[in-house]
Amino acid sequence: MAAGHFPPTVFEALMNLQCDMRGELRLEPLLHWRRTFETPQWSKNICRNFGKTIFKSLRKLRPRGAVNWQNFGRLVGIGQRYVSFVTKDVPRILKEDGFDRISARRWERISERLGLDQARKYCLKVLGRPLDDTITDEELFVLAFEKQFTQLEKMRLNAFALAAEQSIKKQALFFRGLSEGFSMFLNEDGEFSGDDRRTEIHAELLAWQYDIEKMRRSVLPKTNQHLIAELKKVPEFKNRTPDWFKDVFKDIKLSIGGRGRPPQYSQA
Repeated sequence: MAAGHFPPTVFEALMNLQCDMRGELRLEPLLHWRRTFETPQWSKNICRNFGKTIFKSLRKLRPRGAVNWQNFGRLVGIGQRYVSFVTKDVPRILKEDGFDRISARRWERISERLGLDQARKYCLKVLGRPLDDTITDEELFVLAFEKQFTQLEKMRLNAFALAAEQSIKKQALFFRGLSEGFSMFLNEDGEFSGDDRRTEIHAELLAWQYDIEKMRRSVLPKTNQHLIAELKKVPEFKNRTPDWFKDVFKDIKLSIGGRGRPPQYSQA
């Protein structure tokens, strides 16, 4: 990892992950964003696996030559599902995970790792507002999502207008794809439709990326067993066998410990 904020904030980690995933999907970087640290190879391997599982359906929709009206409809459906995910699923998931019961004192400790100041500066840039704007964080983040939703709605209306000019057969393909797209990436429970049953552990490893790298670079001896012991404290993984973890680590080429001198942090 290159020099920067260590440990990286949640905002830095999420945006870095977006950089890796957008690169895997051959998409342009996000507006006003640049990578803040270099992710380790095992993390990139997870992103590559995501490209073959949860993002496989998206890769198939890449335009190739003439307009595929069914795929066009699928893209619009995925956009509509994203809006529903943010406005319906996210509040439900946060409540189920107990975020509405977090005390003010604990939230203060958590917020230190979130990178809210960085997120604020990013949203102000995206919205074209001055950095000394006095708008509250909550109002600012709502405006940022509203801008995104407005852009998606504009794209949806343009897509419907284009489809209306086509033949009945092409319109039928478009609306069939619209329905398929609504569930081809996220299902009704807000879970990835292309989950290969390892998405959860892969996501957990990415969330622990900094801590895992610390273990890999520790002067004191650390092994895969130390990481397994920590992962088994998570309820979803407590009944998993050592062999299952071994297969997961082998698949993404993640190894802790071994002979020789521990690798050092790379410099920016």
